[in-house]
Amino acid sequence: MAVLDPHKSHQLVRDIQSLLTLNRNILVRWIKAHVGYRGNDEAGTLAKKAITEGVVVKALKPRCGLKQHLKERF
Repeated sequence: MAVLDPHKSHQLVRDIQSLLTLNRNILVRWIKAHVGYRGNDEAGTLAKKAITEGVVVKALKPRCGLKQHLKERF
């Protein structure tokens, strides 16, 4: 498993390793593409755009988190 290998150079692996040293809980799930998960198609589109265009893309926050976001902001 890449996360357990201290010699991995991929930035994502290093970021996860750093979080683990801070005793953070991390849950990683594999989601099969295109099987009806809400937001899955948009996530795939944004990921492909980031890879091909090399830009950071912003996605809207899900509606379920909107109330909390507004409380924090205002």
